[in-house]
Amino acid sequence: MRTSHSKSVTFCCALDQQPRLYVEVILWLICVKKYAVKAGDQIKVYTFGDLPADLIEWIRTQGVATIPSAPIVDGSPHCNKIGPFFDQHESDWVIVSDCDLYFVSDVSVFLSALRFRAAPNNHCNPPSKIFKSILSRSGVGEYRPGSSLFPGAGNERETHINNISAGIVAAPSGRSLSLALTWRRWAKWLIENRDLLERWHVHVDQVGFALAMEQLGEDVEFFPPQLNMTLYSMKEFQSPIAFHLTTGHIPSFPESFDENRNLTTSDLHPSMTDAVKNLNASIEEAKAVIRRLDSVAPHYDKFLNPRWIR
Repeated sequence: MRTSHSKSVTFCCALDQQPRLYVEVILWLICVKKYAVKAGDQIKVYTFGDLPADLIEWIRTQGVATIPSAPIVDGSPHCNKIGPFFDQHESDWVIVSDCDLYFVSDVSVFLSALRFRAAPNNHCNPPSKIFKSILSRSGVGEYRPGSSLFPGAGNERETHINNISAGIVAAPSGRSLSLALTWRRWAKWLIENRDLLERWHVHVDQVGFALAMEQLGEDVEFFPPQLNMTLYSMKEFQSPIAFHLTTGHIPSFPESFDENRNLTTSDLHPSMTDAVKNLNASIEEAKAVIRRLDSVAPHYDKFLNPRWIR
């Protein structure tokens, strides 16, 4: 049931030829359908490249549209997430999330003011010195200090105020095209000037988003960390909205998973425990699907496996 204050949403993800995404998108879709969508919402999977036919067929059997797409920014597959913002959607909001972000509750209650929304940056990637040089070269804005949720290299937390975690980005439908055009422009500029990113060169998507905010003359409105819940902070919170279980984090937290690749519930708040149990039920469903799809089953080792290194 949709309440008077909630908004209709089109939930999207970008699926390319990275085999890790083949297993992740299955759990993503199960969780979106179970816990995020309500009457009037839509789900769309944007596809990039020649993907396994049985996986695409399974997605379609779930009543979900697949949208064949061309790469958005050559040299940065992460920027494929910009694609859904170019399209017109029959909803109030467009949310694009990574395939490894798993919803366990309603996100629409956080969509009020018609501003661009995203999760705060996790580990100061990139740090302030990178943003200072990029902003100076681009001429699009001035460095303004902000903070990441956790320390990064050298125990530093200061970063540019518009630095995000690109795991979840939301835009009002009426403003999504302006975001897409501006975001793509600056992502392409960063590809041409990738040396400015130094060892943080993989973060073209999120730094491009920060530059887009500067050009658009506004600051991102951060979602609470509960919409991008990481393994680093599960014991500190009680009301998760979505878990972001990345292959970059999972190997550092083997104690958070049991032998069946479900999340453990030790030392968690009771409501966090309930959410984890719901997620684990979805994980079991996803494993069954992965095992029966011939093209996806060989990649099972990449799924929520602390021993697998990307």
